[in-house]
Amino acid sequence: DGELMMNVFKKCLRKEFGKKGYEHYVDLFNEEVKNYANIKNDIESKKIYKDMYEVLSKDPKKVTTEKLENLSCTLYKALQIARKFTGVLSAYVAGNIVLLALNLDYYVTCISVAFLGAAFLYKLLEFLENKFCFIDAYLIMIYKTVLEKIR
Repeated sequence: DGELMMNVFKKCLRKEFGKKGYEHYVDLFNEEVKNYANIKNDIESKKIYKDMYEVLSKDPKKVTTEKLENLSCTLYKALQIARKFTGVLSAYVAGNIVLLALNLDYYVTCISVAFLGAAFLYKLLEFLENKFCFIDAYLIMIYKTVLEKIR
């Protein structure tokens, strides 16, 4: 697949529907947005909902319950990433201040600051990827609604 970073919603949806299924729902979403004037607020009338319902309604009740539990874990992970970011940012700033205050060898300080920066950049990308995943959040909302309807 080759994607290094992927938000937790996208991972969940791709695990459930596969890469092609996920891309199909993104296409349906884009089609829905293009026809914005025709958008109805009734979620059950949307193509995405109908398609997901058709796919998921074939599952036994036990599987549907497991999928709802997995979805709850996914939603919790997304919340944790957002909540932990302030701590990550604080640790990054404090770590740099301490490193600079220690007056270590110039090269040791540079390498240490670079490692801290790389770790922080990873966490920043993870945070942004999960914060601005509107399409995936929308698809997860529909997925959750379908699972609750089937259950």
